[in-house]
Amino acid sequence: MTPQGLFVLTVGVSLTGALMHMLGGSLLFIIVFQTAPLWWPELFGFHPPVLAYAASLLIATATLMLGGVPAALVERVTGATAPAAPAMWTWLASVAALTLAGLALGFG
Repeated sequence: MTPQGLFVLTVGVSLTGALMHMLGGSLLFIIVFQTAPLWWPELFGFHPPVLAYAASLLIATATLMLGGVPAALVERVTGATAPAAPAMWTWLASVAALTLAGLALGFG
């Protein structure tokens, strides 16, 4: 699989996990949703459907960012200058692990 395909798959796993948090009402989603006045601009208003969507995007973005740390370490160790398959596989695996761990803790 190409690095671009792995990237799309990684983003898809992250978004699917965030959607499952939102639909299932996990603890992480409730915390992010309830703290919306801290991170959501008051200019846009506090409409619950919009806040739910923004909270799920925030969870997905945080998952992608935290999952990218092991991939960056793999790139650093291997000395890759361009996106390589091992780093992308590492990123996918770490995002999947974060997603599954978050869902297990949130619904457990």
